[in-house]
Amino acid sequence: MTVDNSITGNANQPSGSEPSATKHLGEEKNTSEPTKEQMELRAFVKLLGELQSKGKITGQQFRENRELWIHQQPNDRDVLIWRLKQLLNTETKPNAPRSQPFQKPRRM
Repeated sequence: MTVDNSITGNANQPSGSEPSATKHLGEEKNTSEPTKEQMELRAFVKLLGELQSKGKITGQQFRENRELWIHQQPNDRDVLIWRLKQLLNTETKPNAPRSQPFQKPRRM
């Protein structure tokens, strides 16, 4: 009866030797480094966060714009970023006065 050692991958290696696929420090790109697209998404989400914190977009708009960015082509993303930066740089003109803390009506 013969045993098939090809499954283990060590059948042809002398004992005590390292596998030929040993990676030395610095030879392989670190997989935890963010890609260019991930970095751009982070910057975009930061922009959305600024807009939301200033009350210029809602949480729903934040999520919609993030999804829109993810599914768009790079040129379309640039247009979206430009529009949102314009919104960020415009003065906020409230449509309705901000609510005041509750006060008892004054009697005259």
